[in-house]
Amino acid sequence: MYIHIWTNLEYFELLNEWFLLSTWKTDKEIASFFMQNFPGELAETISPQYEINFMSIRELKRKFWPDVFQKIDGIYYWSDNCEYLSPYLKETKKAIEYFKEFNKKYPPHTVRSFTFVTPYVWDVMMEKLEESLDYLNNLSIKNKIEVVVNDFWVLRLINTKYTNLKPIFWRLIHKILKTPLIDTFWYDVHPAWESIKNKSARDIEILKDEIVKWQLKFYSSSELNLDIYREFLSKNRVSRIAMDFMEKREKLFEDKNHNIWIDLYYPWALVFTWRLCDTSSIENPARWYYATDDICPRTCNRYDIYYKIKTTNYKLIQRWNSWYRSEICLDYLPDSFIKNKNNRIVFAPFITV
Repeated sequence: MYIHIWTNLEYFELLNEWFLLSTWKTDKEIASFFMQNFPGELAETISPQYEINFMSIRELKRKFWPDVFQKIDGIYYWSDNCEYLSPYLKETKKAIEYFKEFNKKYPPHTVRSFTFVTPYVWDVMMEKLEESLDYLNNLSIKNKIEVVVNDFWVLRLINTKYTNLKPIFWRLIHKILKTPLIDTFWYDVHPAWESIKNKSARDIEILKDEIVKWQLKFYSSSELNLDIYREFLSKNRVSRIAMDFMEKREKLFEDKNHNIWIDLYYPWALVFTWRLCDTSSIENPARWYYATDDICPRTCNRYDIYYKIKTTNYKLIQRWNSWYRSEICLDYLPDSFIKNKNNRIVFAPFITV
């Protein structure tokens, strides 16, 4: 089990006090904590994040074992979808301090890993990010530090300049199809007129079922299925890639003997991200309409904006510059994935921005 901590360093403190994960604390204690510390979320309707948080924690305990969070193998830290949340050097150093504190407070059963999460980055923030990469590259630590890569230029820097770091391909540059239309129960296909002309109603229904099977097979694949893509990973020292957990797609996570290990991200699947941000537009309305290269003052550390859409069997929510959908039921996770000890479950207690 691996935990993804997001950009506000205060949440590292919450992890060290065990408030992020309801292990030895009761549901009543956890609910009381959030009511006292995050009253804005409970003003009219509670954010879907908190509902999904409780549901996913219970699902992980059910699927694996009740004390699953007592064996945390590593920490993923920082944002994967906003360049302006690229950590400054002082924040990276503080995160390492918190990581060491966590290891001391909750002794690991194995040597824990620290994985540094980076977003896609433009020129303005690249300089700031390189300061952190340089610091981590020269850091003396038991496990080799990993860096989540969502930008090909960051990958190039790691392979040419910061070679002590180990790259992981993340969910922005390892693509899987995430549209909710194909794997929700209400989805209905519409065959072309030429294919159903002069056919009986029964034959049309049979054709529809076949189309759904073809679609599901296609949606249960990723770029990792391509030989040329695996060759590219090998040339760039990448032995681990990330996938969002998606219900009804068991074959997507089956062990295909590609010698590529999987980070399975749970429970919020990233639908899309962009450089426009409703939260930052509170202080700079221009950011709502077009991308700018001015460094953002991280408005999201002071305000929280989210939109949710009524959906069937899952939550769809926009938080800041990205959209996410919840995926809870781990019964779709095949045994072959679980038995491969090199694979990981990366659990995000809340949306990591």
